Amino acid sequence: MRAVYYEEFGSADVLKTGNMPEPDLKPGQVLVRIAAAAVNPIDRRLRAGELSDFFQRQWPIIPGWDFSGRIVDRGDTDWSIGQDVVGLAFSWFLHGGTYAEYIAVDSTAIALKPENISFIEGAAVPLVSLTAWQALVEFSNLKSGQTVLVQAGAGGLGSVAISIAKHLGAYVYTTARAHNLDYVKSRGADFVIDYTTDNYVDVISDREPDGIDVVLESLTNEAAITAAIHLVKAGGAVPYMNNPPPDMAEIKAKNIKTEFLHNRPDGQILNEIMMLYAEKKLQIPQIETLALKDAAEAHRRSESGQTRGKIVLHIQDI
Repeated sequence: MRAVYYEEFGSADVLKTGNMPEPDLKPGQVLVRIAAAAVNPIDRRLRAGELSDFFQRQWPIIPGWDFSGRIVDRGDTDWSIGQDVVGLAFSWFLHGGTYAEYIAVDSTAIALKPENISFIEGAAVPLVSLTAWQALVEFSNLKSGQTVLVQAGAGGLGSVAISIAKHLGAYVYTTARAHNLDYVKSRGADFVIDYTTDNYVDVISDREPDGIDVVLESLTNEAAITAAIHLVKAGGAVPYMNNPPPDMAEIKAKNIKTEFLHNRPDGQILNEIMMLYAEKKLQIPQIETLALKDAAEAHRRSESGQTRGKIVLHIQDI
C-alpha cells in the first residue's frame, strides 16, 4: 500500500512516500481503506523525537491517528464490510498510522460517518473532538452559564472546543491573533483577546475578578501553565492538554481539579459527537486539504503555529 513514513527522528524532511505492507488484522479489529487522514501537532512532535519516553516504536513509522474511510474486512466484529466510518487509531506503540491507504483499527475506536459529512470533514474531527469532549464534558463537567477559557481558539482543538463549549451553553473566552478574530467569533466565541496586543490574563482578571470556571490549557510555555491556575476560580477545573499541572500550593488551596489529559479512543462517544456534527449542533473546523505526497509540507505548516482549523491529507477517492 502507498504510505508516508519515517525511519529516523528529525525535521519534516525525514518523511518519505513509498510502499509499505498492508496491516494484518488482530482480534477485535476491522480493516479500513482510508479516504483521508488528519494532520495533528502530535504527529510532528513524535516525528521530531519528542515524548519518546511514553511511546514504544517499530521502524519505519507511519504517522497519523485519525481518519475516515470504508471497512473492507470486518474480522470477528459486528461491523459490516462497506460501512463508511471515522475513527481514532491511537496506540502507545508507533508503527502503522493513518498516513496510508489502509489501517487496522480496534472496532471500539470507530463510529459511523454520517452521510451529510464528507470523508475530508470526517477525518478532521475525531482526535480534536474526543479531546475537547473528554476535557470539557467528562473532566471539567462544564455546564450552561459557566465560563471557560479556550486557548488558541483558531487551531484545530480550539475550533472544536469553542463549538462544544457553546453547545453546552457556556460563556467562552478565547485567544487568537487579529486575523483570526472573525473566525473564532464565527465558531461562537463570546469574548476574543488578541494576545499579540493585550495580556489575556489581565483582561480576564478584570472581567472575572472571582475567576472563571474552566481553563482548557493547550499552550506549553511556563507563563501560560501557571496563569491557568491563577485564572480559575475556587473549585474550578484546568485540564492540561500538553503538559502536567504545575507544582503550586494554590491548586490545593483553591481545590482546583487539574490533570494532564490524553485523548482516549471511544467509538460510542465519537458516534454521539458525529451526530451532533450531522445535525449542525457542532461546527466542523475550517479545513485545508493536501495530497498524501505533501505530508512534509503539512507538517511544516503545522510547525509554523499559524494554521487555522485543520489540515487533512487526501489519501484516495472511495
